[in-house]
Amino acid sequence: MGLDMPLLTKIVGRGKFVLALAAIMLAVPGTAHTSTGHPALHASPRQVSAGPSPSQDGISAAAPSSPLFGTLDTQLPSIGADKQAGAAVAMFELDWSSFEPKKGQFNSAYIAGMKYFLTEFRSAGMRVTLGLGLQNPPSWIYSLPDARYINESGHPANEADLVFSEPVREAAAAYLKQVAAALPLSEFWSVRLTSGGDGEMLYPAGGSYWAFSQSALTGRDLPPTMKADPFPNWRPGRSGLTPTQLDRWVNWYVGGLDDVTCWQMSTLSSLGFTGYYELVTPGSGTRPDALAAQERSNLPDDAVTGVGAVWDRYYAMLPNKSKVVAYVSSVADTSGDDDSCQASDTSLPLASPEMDSWSATRWISRVAAANGLLVGGENPGFGLPASLDSHYRDTSSHGMMADAIRQATTCKFQVFYWAHDSDFSSGIIPLSLYKKYISLADKGSPPRSPCRHVPRNRHARSLTGNARAIQPCSTRFKHWRPDRQLNRLALL
Repeated sequence: MGLDMPLLTKIVGRGKFVLALAAIMLAVPGTAHTSTGHPALHASPRQVSAGPSPSQDGISAAAPSSPLFGTLDTQLPSIGADKQAGAAVAMFELDWSSFEPKKGQFNSAYIAGMKYFLTEFRSAGMRVTLGLGLQNPPSWIYSLPDARYINESGHPANEADLVFSEPVREAAAAYLKQVAAALPLSEFWSVRLTSGGDGEMLYPAGGSYWAFSQSALTGRDLPPTMKADPFPNWRPGRSGLTPTQLDRWVNWYVGGLDDVTCWQMSTLSSLGFTGYYELVTPGSGTRPDALAAQERSNLPDDAVTGVGAVWDRYYAMLPNKSKVVAYVSSVADTSGDDDSCQASDTSLPLASPEMDSWSATRWISRVAAANGLLVGGENPGFGLPASLDSHYRDTSSHGMMADAIRQATTCKFQVFYWAHDSDFSSGIIPLSLYKKYISLADKGSPPRSPCRHVPRNRHARSLTGNARAIQPCSTRFKHWRPDRQLNRLALL
């Protein structure tokens, strides 16, 4: 069953970004302000097909013939070289605890640094993507009612709960209002959305379910758009619910992530944001047949379902799909042997077990197609996990970058970001390779897969019908198994 789940965060890259920011802040005067004379966000030279939902810069919601390319945690000294290589999108991320270290008190030096980033990226003619930094809340947040997630054993998480705690959401809304005042949201091409407490669209890790705070169980201090637990006396792994009730509980749990997504979209829209929303969803998640098996066992603790990573349901239940990008934060993670999307993929229903062997990128792209969504994504960063580092460094057609560009192109991404920009300047991977693959993608000739995907229990045949020996993709990454349940704590 398809449960491969490298739930990865970008901790290392974000750490490097903070160090770079510290240097910037020392050089930027406190009176720095956002320029009002930016050049208009330029349209990509790539041809963009017409679509039903026009967005800023005349770019429609339909996928372009070639993705836009960018980098994560884009470094200011590298912006010229990145742009020359073909990158059109820069990205930086805020840190809530640095922005508002004390309630209602805002760090002017930090804000000046963030304004400087935006000004420089926009002056360079780049589209800019913003990370909100909600996963790094100031310490005072934890004094608010029901500020932390609670699992079924009564243990609190180390993450702030933006799903079930209205006081935490109110504090986050006040922070976002200040962000919009300092950094006009109309200046951003896209915003990355997470669950708030986590750096991706996930509940806390650990194998538990995190919906047992008093607000979640009773409705006290629950956001008005959320409903309380429909079965507050039941706990995962125990009997007592019918199959229909179990499925309803799963929908309520995964639906909490939908609710916090919609709340962020509504809040940002009210503050002037008009761009795209990149919903950061890692790995394959729990696929339909695996979830059905778990429900037959009364939903025992599970490292993947516990974080809410049931992506087919998450995207299907999202009520507002306008300008939403189903964002794969684990492109070329070796799941499914880093296979490519195929034109015939949409002919298979989402419940088909045939898709259990697909990569996370191909699977989420299929889910996106079923829901009329754009697709985008990023590769796992260097060291995230270390077991992929040799794949990351590989500059051949077998390497992570070749696989990532091929997946992004065949799956018709709107945008792909390389994680991380600093790895070019540090020599971990050459920027010239990214330039080469961007050029190939723009010409409609992305890197080819070094293997062929052979249907299970079938012989490959040539065009003449004679059996021939070919290398099946399953020999490329022998360490990957489609039934392996992985989570970020096991990998980091």
